[in-house]
Amino acid sequence: MKLIFFLLIVCATMNDIYSQPEWVSKTPSGYLNDYFVGKGTSINSKTEAAQLAFEDAVILIMRNNTITVEYSTDNKIYSTQTNINDSTKYEVVRKAAEELKINGNSKTMKGLKEVETYYELNGNSYVAWVLVDLPKKSPISPPSSFSPIWRSCLLPGLGQLYSDKTFKGISFMVLSLGGIAGGFVFNQLSQDASNNAISSKTQVRRDFYNQQTKDYDTYSKISFITAGAFYLWSLVDAIAVKPNNL
Repeated sequence: MKLIFFLLIVCATMNDIYSQPEWVSKTPSGYLNDYFVGKGTSINSKTEAAQLAFEDAVILIMRNNTITVEYSTDNKIYSTQTNINDSTKYEVVRKAAEELKINGNSKTMKGLKEVETYYELNGNSYVAWVLVDLPKKSPISPPSSFSPIWRSCLLPGLGQLYSDKTFKGISFMVLSLGGIAGGFVFNQLSQDASNNAISSKTQVRRDFYNQQTKDYDTYSKISFITAGAFYLWSLVDAIAVKPNNL
């Protein structure tokens, strides 16, 4: 029962950590798209926090990329951010962010799209993170989608590590291999207890060791079953979830 309780705590902890998307702390890399993460904080509303987060992402793009911007008020097309004066930059940022928040894509900045938005309540403030993407000028051919799967078949968690999902990969690997190791350890303890029961000279000692044999045997089976469950979970996750790199 202690082992089951421990595993339930581990699973609950994993779920709590997974509630925050991985891209919040680590911006994904892309074969077809470049990804950018913006952050905004507001004491007024989630909507304002999201607007500020989108503006933060757009500013980041303008600092790090050569972009095509269509600014409708003067009907001019700018090919790089260096061609936009400071006053116009603010308007471009505001307009592109507003388009992203409302439509999920921007006409002002060609090809810019919202991927995901995440919110948290920090005290009295709303915090928003947004993940946006922009097509690469020179896309890279992605690897086969089967690559994470066969790696997880060889070793649970290896497919997640290949897909740059480090925490998941290490978790699956540790829990699966730990379950197998625990199964063998408890199995050996069960055999030792059985041998002690046979060599015991009193009925009380035999009953004690026989009970230990049953308990350790149960723990061993639970450990092996748990390892198998995490192995299957690793395969399902590798099949269902796309790598951060795609």
